[in-house]
Amino acid sequence: MPERNVGGPGVRGRQAARGSQDRPPIAPAEGPRPVAASLPEVARRIGGEGAVELAAVRAAWPAVVGEAAAAHAWPKSLVTGVLTVATDHHAWATELRLLSAELLERLRPVSPSVHVFAVVVSPGEGPDW
Repeated sequence: MPERNVGGPGVRGRQAARGSQDRPPIAPAEGPRPVAASLPEVARRIGGEGAVELAAVRAAWPAVVGEAAAAHAWPKSLVTGVLTVATDHHAWATELRLLSAELLERLRPVSPSVHVFAVVVSPGEGPDW
């Protein structure tokens, strides 16, 4: 038995057209953009401010501080330009505090979206990632 189209031949087309009117059109000048370009804004909207930037810092961390220090210190958070670094021992915290100005310089080329203005270092628990 053949299927019956109870809504008529154009129902699906009208429904699809109606649904597209709910969304604002993309301006021709904008066009599509990479998903990665939207991630910082999306993270900010859902309360994850600095999450994308922190991921970039974490990826570059061994190159920024060196392998030995990276084994004992890790970026914990990055909020409004303040990078919080935790260490597994107070000696490493002291060392990184003394190097904080140099760390700021080394963090500049990490990513254009990463803006670190201050580094706060404290002894803490192991990395949470």
